[in-house]
Amino acid sequence: MKLSEIYIKDVVLKEFWGQVKEDTENENNDEGIQPLLKIADEIIFKPFGVNTLDKVYFIAGSARLYLFPKLRDAFELTGTIGDLDIVIPDRQFWENANLGDEFDKTGIYRPSEKYNIEVFSVWDPSKAGGQYKDVTVRSLDEILEDSDLIGNHYYMDLFDITDYKLKLNRVKEKKVVELINSYNNSDEEKFSFLKKIIKTIGLGDARRFFGGDASAGLLESFFTD
Repeated sequence: MKLSEIYIKDVVLKEFWGQVKEDTENENNDEGIQPLLKIADEIIFKPFGVNTLDKVYFIAGSARLYLFPKLRDAFELTGTIGDLDIVIPDRQFWENANLGDEFDKTGIYRPSEKYNIEVFSVWDPSKAGGQYKDVTVRSLDEILEDSDLIGNHYYMDLFDITDYKLKLNRVKEKKVVELINSYNNSDEEKFSFLKKIIKTIGLGDARRFFGGDASAGLLESFFTD
């Protein structure tokens, strides 16, 4: 992975989405997703014995983007959400619903033809093939740990959503980059960014990233603070 890619992935996006989460806390949630969540409560979470307030699952994919107008606009999402992807990694919950065999064979459960809701044992977009075939994601434990409780359900972190979507390199996903660029950081925030960059990629690589040894003294002072 190129140094600039490490910077974008491990510093810029994480910092940016942390700010977006703060900015969208007071936005009105999209009621369009609520009917689908109620159905999922009945046909997924109850049979599996999952308390939706426990961090033992997460709702994956684009579902979280439908909760906030700013994010829907960034991804050019229109209408209401069409499907729901739920990741439940613990086999015991599958056994609660008498689905131990499905967990072992495919790790996928589709409870109804009427409702476009699916359950997965792992989050791995590459299994879908096509444009997703080369998409890699963080480990399941990392994604689960960083998921966020919104209302009564856990959703995949914004960083993980955009991480895999940006890898698709679809034209509409470039709106995300434009959204990132629209956020103006103060000097203090830029200073914090620089420190995070150095701590993420190391002082040596940071020197090369910022143009050689000329800035070495400044970078070292940041790194040792």
